[in-house]
Amino acid sequence: MEADGGLWARLPVVSPPPELVGCHLVEGLLEPLPRWTTDSPYFGALGLEMLRKYVGDLLLRIEVPHDFPGLYVADFGHVLEWKHLSRRGRLVLDIGYDTTIGKEFAKSYTNSYVPAAEYNGGHLAPDVKATRRGQGIVVPASYIAVSEVQPLR
Repeated sequence: MEADGGLWARLPVVSPPPELVGCHLVEGLLEPLPRWTTDSPYFGALGLEMLRKYVGDLLLRIEVPHDFPGLYVADFGHVLEWKHLSRRGRLVLDIGYDTTIGKEFAKSYTNSYVPAAEYNGGHLAPDVKATRRGQGIVVPASYIAVSEVQPLR
């Protein structure tokens, strides 16, 4: 949280379209605990299960300008479909994935990226990606605060 700090993008964009080749990212949610994480009509609380397993329990609040560069909204529903198959043995949405190839899920997820300024809804489980070329600070500390709402504690 130092003045020259911020969120470090270390995760490479998987199966990137040409404009995101060589980019790294950080991920976030559009709200503290979206309904799709706890009460999805398709996946139940699988999103919450994944948050508890893979994410820390301190929620940060990030507020960036509308024209912040490299910001996308993706449909995490593609990941939930893959996780549901691997954990529970069946597809829920059954939208034609070749289930023998995990790369197909990853590519469909990346293909769901919409520039945040253009996102008008329509994703089953929207999440946010802040991207940049290479690893490094993608969201400066000036846009970051500890959220007053801490739903995972």
